[in-house]
Amino acid sequence: MNIVYYSSDLFSEMCGVAIQSLCENNKDADDINIYVVEDNISDENKKRLNNIVQHFSRKIFFIKKPEQKDLYPEVKYDLGHTYARMALAEILPSNVDRVLSLDSDTLVLDSIQEMYNTAFEKDQIVAGVYDCVGTAIQKRVLQASDSMKYCNAGVLLIDLKKWREKNIGQKLVDKILQGIENNETMFFLEQDILNIVLDGHIKLLEPQYNMLTSIYIFGYDEIIKMKKPVEYYTKNQIIRAKKKPAIIHATTCFYVRKRMWIEKSDSPYAVLYAQYRKETEWNHMEFCKDTRGLKKKLYGGIWHIMPRKAAVCIAAFMINCVRPTYAKITVKMNLPTIAKQS
Repeated sequence: MNIVYYSSDLFSEMCGVAIQSLCENNKDADDINIYVVEDNISDENKKRLNNIVQHFSRKIFFIKKPEQKDLYPEVKYDLGHTYARMALAEILPSNVDRVLSLDSDTLVLDSIQEMYNTAFEKDQIVAGVYDCVGTAIQKRVLQASDSMKYCNAGVLLIDLKKWREKNIGQKLVDKILQGIENNETMFFLEQDILNIVLDGHIKLLEPQYNMLTSIYIFGYDEIIKMKKPVEYYTKNQIIRAKKKPAIIHATTCFYVRKRMWIEKSDSPYAVLYAQYRKETEWNHMEFCKDTRGLKKKLYGGIWHIMPRKAAVCIAAFMINCVRPTYAKITVKMNLPTIAKQS
């Protein structure tokens, strides 16, 4: 299996814990090659990452994230960090024909070999898990079709051979440039671009391969009420996935004050994160401190003061009315927006 992570030095602990969980729960895999597209990870943290992988007799390769100007000299806009994922075909070795792209805020809790060997149909290039994106975003903001399989970009299985043949990396950049020129609105820049360009070429995976934070915080009916998705999994599919998740993904959620790696975290994944962290060389270090400002702390606390039903209703209004309207007015694909959203 070929697995790729993306990490800066600041995020190296999270990346290390993610790799620990991957290796620990896939001991039966014949081969695991881990590629870390890194942005100035220190030698000390590289050694810590390397020691994790060596313990399981796996291989790790550190690939320096190329400069944007070297990959896309024709692009004069700052793409933030988004271009690294878009340029996988150029960044990874040419003999890598299939890769599982994982965000560093994931934990692998079960074997992923069956998923990794998923068969693609002729026109399918990537496989992913539905993100619960509502009609307000998918139609009003992105102006996407009802048939779009909008997936979360944190876990993507990619047929790199087809990706290269179809020149997907360049198409992603071209779409960004087109959006800038036409003042198109994006909401989650990189994820939106991937889903729009790959529309019709995405294979759906079962939800247990990318269990987002909100799935464990809220009940199924609450999620549907808040997000009002165009397409999503059935209630039974989500219930089964919650009982036996393969990959959990510590995405941000308004109802969680501190993400799983923060000291005294209230994340539903905090205990699991601490469990895998104990097996790494970061175990002797203190957990990350809560660096939120007063405004964010107050915002996070307000949700827990009000009754839960009220919180769900207000969240539904904000997600489906306020945020899309705000996005159409202010989130234009220009220089500051791209840098901010990456």
